[in-house]
Amino acid sequence: MKPIGRQTLVAAALAVLGSVSSSAWADSYTIEFKTFFNTATVDNAFDTKTLNFSVAKLTISDLVGGNGVQLTLQQNNHTFAALSTEGNVVDALWIKAPAGTLASLSGAALVEGAGYSATPFIKDVGYAYNWNIDFAGTSFVEGQSAVLTLSGAGLSAATLATIAQQTPIMLSLGNVGGTYGLPSMGNTVHFVSAAPVLVTAVPEPATYALMGLGLVGLVCARRRHAA
Repeated sequence: MKPIGRQTLVAAALAVLGSVSSSAWADSYTIEFKTFFNTATVDNAFDTKTLNFSVAKLTISDLVGGNGVQLTLQQNNHTFAALSTEGNVVDALWIKAPAGTLASLSGAALVEGAGYSATPFIKDVGYAYNWNIDFAGTSFVEGQSAVLTLSGAGLSAATLATIAQQTPIMLSLGNVGGTYGLPSMGNTVHFVSAAPVLVTAVPEPATYALMGLGLVGLVCARRRHAA
């Protein structure tokens, strides 16, 4: 049997590395929901010390193997006006995205029936959403988080981030008091998300294996050439 030539090993290694497409990388994005007006001294229009303050943060990450995303929603400890000493609660998250299945991994419980709807929900400023992630009761208070999954073909972090550029993800914050807590609106205020920020693109486990195989081939070729 003839020994494998250096050129053959190099070609094989490069072929393996070249076969790692962008779809094999797991994306992760962060989105923040920030105050759009001052929340501390409503009688002073020039006091903006809490303007653009982060009320909540959403992380969207690809599921291993694709076909879905994991959502991690964190409500920060903040100074937004509250109706009672319990503070604000997250009522719902509204998302425009392809159809799929909603599941809760940890954190606040979901309302029965929460999930995808073929008939869109029309919210503030005419934004249309087909995902209603509605949290039960008043358990999602400041400082807490919830982890969920949206599973289905066409659901990826990059897809949700792209759609969110045109139809921002919306957060419904409840138990709102002060000037902003209107009983006619259920003491709820809606926040639209800031632009998604790509945190990192991490290779999936199978991709690591392919990359390792390619690197091994390159090392073997180098050693054979040195000999």
